[in-house]
Formats: sequence, C-alpha cells, structure tokens
Amino acid sequence: MKKTFFTLIALLVCISSFATIRRVNNNPGVIATGLVYSSFSDAHLAASSTVVDTIYLEPSDISYGGININKKIVLIGSGYFLDKNPITPFDKRSTKVSGISIVGTNSPTTTNPTGTVLYGLTVQSDNGLYGNITFGTSVTTFGITSDISVIGCLFNTIIRNTYGGGNNLIKRCFIIGDINNLASNTVISNCIILGSFTGGSTNNLVKNCIIFGGITPNSAVTYNNIIFQGPTATLSFPNESNVFNNVCVGCTSTPSFNNFFTTATNTIFQVAEPRILDDLWDERFKLAVASPAKTKGVNGVDCGVFAGPDPYVLSGIPPFPMISAFTQGPTSGGNIPITISIKRN
Repeated sequence: MKKTFFTLIALLVCISSFATIRRVNNNPGVIATGLVYSSFSDAHLAASSTVVDTIYLEPSDISYGGININKKIVLIGSGYFLDKNPITPFDKRSTKVSGISIVGTNSPTTTNPTGTVLYGLTVQSDNGLYGNITFGTSVTTFGITSDISVIGCLFNTIIRNTYGGGNNLIKRCFIIGDINNLASNTVISNCIILGSFTGGSTNNLVKNCIIFGGITPNSAVTYNNIIFQGPTATLSFPNESNVFNNVCVGCTSTPSFNNFFTTATNTIFQVAEPRILDDLWDERFKLAVASPAKTKGVNGVDCGVFAGPDPYVLSGIPPFPMISAFTQGPTSGGNIPITISIKRN
C-alpha cells in the first residue's frame, strides 16, 4: 500500500491542469477517505460534470470490474506487461478492469463523456479473457459520444454502437482482437493488432501499426504499417491508392503505390514469431536489424509501431512521472528513511 501511495503522490505533484485528482485503490487495508475511493463508481460519481477530473486506478491484484463512464474524465492506469519490460514503475502490478463502457446519460442532469481520455489500462477479466471498450449506445436519448482517446491500453477490441460518434484516437495500444466499424475521422496509430482491420466510416487513418489478420480499408488511408495477409480473400492486401508505403507479409502478387511485399515471414521482428498468446510481450514486436520493414515507410522511415513521430511505448506507460525505485531503511529514532527514484516519461 505504501508503495502505491508514494507512486501516486509523485504523479499528483506533477499534474495540476485538471480540476480535481481522485485516487481509486481497492487493496485490502486502504482507507477510503477524502479523494481516495475504494471503487471506480464512487470516484466517478464524485467527479465533476462541468470540468475534467482525473481518476487514477492504482495498481492492484484485485480487478476493478466493469466500469461505466458517462461524463468527461481522464482515467489513468499503470500499464501492462510491467514485470517483463525494463524501466517500468517500481510496483509491477497492473490495473485491470473487465470492460469499459463510455456512454452518455438521459437523466435530468444530462452528462456526456465526449472528450474522455484513457491511459494505461488492462481490460481483462478474472478468467483471463480480454474485454472490450465500447463507445456509444443504440438509444438516441443518450446522445452521441465522440472524441474519445484510448492511449497505451491493452484490450480485445473497440465496439462502436449506433450513437458512438467520430473523431476518436486509438494510439500505442496492444489489441488482441479485430478492429472494425469505426466512426468517421478515427485515427489508429502505432498499435499492435493481433486480429484484422476493417475500415468503417469516412476519413479513417491507420498508420504505423502491425496488423496480423489482413485489412479491408474501405477508404481508410493506410500507410507505414506491417500487414500480414489475412486468412480469407476479403482480408487480402488491397490494390488501392489510399493504401501506400506498407509492408505486406505473405503477399505474392505485384505491389503498387510504394507497398512492399515479402514472403520472408520470420525475418520481420527480433523473434521469428512474436505472437505467443499465453506469454505476451510487446518488446518482441521490435524490428530485426535486417528487417524488410525498415525504410519502407513514407520518406524512408521504418514501418511498424516503433517508428513515426509518436512511437509505441513499451507496457503502455502513461506519459507522467513514475516511481522507478523505492528503498525503505530500518527505523531510527522514530523515523523511517525512504529513498525514492522518479523517472520522467
């Protein structure tokens, strides 16, 4: 508990632009008082409906369950794969939720979660299955939900219901399932996608991603990606002018629009097969020294998630200072000497 507390203190000191910062900690022995809550629902209920509050879900071995968001907030977790990657927080526990639903409310004091930002969350149930993030609803009275940002999160897929609006950002995420039915003006950037991608409405942009199940862009602008040939013809690599400067692995036809085809499937990444579902590790998706995906992007940049202006961050570490080391010495004269190392992300 002390480790988690000090981690959050360091973060809170450095973030002052939001109205109120609230902590959620469901670890046994933590006392919920003031701006500390034992459940997300309590913190969310207390959050302002007029300004943007920040809610931290602190590391825990206990899932925070399914969460529903109906007002604009910034929700921050601790990341994922923390015990595998270097330079991660001192506390290696993630913040797990079983599912996330982002939808407005038709109560007399109507609120809307448009503009909500999610960082560093692991969406996974207690039985190990990865859960979904859902935007919008099928009921018109709830209003359209849009401008949602999902950054550095681990989850199964994004589900957009009828009244899930556009202008969304999905960035630096590790996605287990397929991505499809996107709203207009949605950007997917620097994501690892183990499933397929199917474009939705107009003006979608997919860049610097790794997509293992093939693509059906449906007018989505698609570049600087590493795309593996899909298992069906509908998910094979398209010959379209909006799909350019990608590397297609497993394609054997003649490439066009500066796309590059290769059948050398085992030479792309630092390990021949990075998709080990019972032992996921995002560092395995770094390019091999002689990878054919190098320099194949627009203006000679590398394809894949670790390239571009905003590259993938291992473990989905949120862009805030974190405790990287914590040392507690023996009690002396009623005092407890503590040494804390803080790393700025």
